[in-house]
Amino acid sequence: YDDGPTLAGDHAVSTLANRSIELMFDTRTVRAGGRPSRLPVATSPLDFQYEAGGAMVPASAFAERTFTDALLILKNGRIVHEQYLNRTTERTRFMSYSMAKSLNSIMTGFALAEGLIGSVDDPVVKYLPELRGTAYDGIALRHLLWMRTGARWDDNFFSPGPARDAHVAAFVEQKERYFTAATRISDRAGLPGVAFNYNSVEATLVGEIVSRATGKKLSEYLGEKLWRPAGMESDAFYVLDGTDDSAREFTAGGFNATLRDYGRIGQMMLDRGRANGRQLLSPAWVEESTRPGPGRASVEDGTGYAYLWWTIDGTRAFTMLGGEGQFVYVDPEHRTVIVKLSHIPVGSAEGTKATAESFAFLRAASAWQPGQSR
Repeated sequence: YDDGPTLAGDHAVSTLANRSIELMFDTRTVRAGGRPSRLPVATSPLDFQYEAGGAMVPASAFAERTFTDALLILKNGRIVHEQYLNRTTERTRFMSYSMAKSLNSIMTGFALAEGLIGSVDDPVVKYLPELRGTAYDGIALRHLLWMRTGARWDDNFFSPGPARDAHVAAFVEQKERYFTAATRISDRAGLPGVAFNYNSVEATLVGEIVSRATGKKLSEYLGEKLWRPAGMESDAFYVLDGTDDSAREFTAGGFNATLRDYGRIGQMMLDRGRANGRQLLSPAWVEESTRPGPGRASVEDGTGYAYLWWTIDGTRAFTMLGGEGQFVYVDPEHRTVIVKLSHIPVGSAEGTKATAESFAFLRAASAWQPGQSR
């Protein structure tokens, strides 16, 4: 591994916390099988540049400039670059933050293929009848996946308000057993299917629908349908909202896995649902779930939002995206998957700069042809 630059203060705390969350919260394991799928290795120097802040930057400087803890680039299913910083290794399991939401989209595709969920147009209350009379009565599963429900919600859990209260109650104090209890305080702000409003509770509701429809804990279902069949090499885990067997996985942001296994998720999506020699996820679902929804998604510039996946304007690329700079970026045009795991400071000028630079690097690295300097 590469120690990287010396870290101090909050940066050191963040990079440590993002890979040791199991020491602070209760967790549930997603079991891997005994035969990991092969990822051929053909590494190449990062002999390209990208533009950041009006200047051209050598790609070799990217990781240290953008608070990176691990970086993986796959081209045509081969590892062409793999880098660990800040005392991380190939065995480190990294916090996903909101990248976990995209796994709920994948699991929805599995449940649809099994006929356990009828359609994305099914009403939410078909699976969650306790939501009758709330802002989620009269909306479809599709609206949850799009985050276009019309429910009123501010997802900023750094400031006092319902989102922060929901996180603290469910995961710190554990006085509200389920994070989704926050649905009780939502009211209607607009019509479903129109305006995008980023909402972690809604992503969690998607996971709860999958769990109810399959009759299984989500860690069990993900292991059964993806983690073992795809040949993941290491166990993963979810953070839980309780301490006993009835606790639920925090599927809006509490998933943890190794760098290469995140890469395998991206490679399966790049290969239209095929992994480890098997067709696991329907190609039609891969296409539908990564197609931008109606209207604009305004959280990140140059992006749209599909079924819990971010899309990249003007390209066929799409990405899992999590707080503090977590990416599993998939570019079908260039047959590229890039995983960046980070501790980018949230709500700061340097964090905003690092995030913008990350998007610029992802586009340039996708177009890069190893061995052909640009």
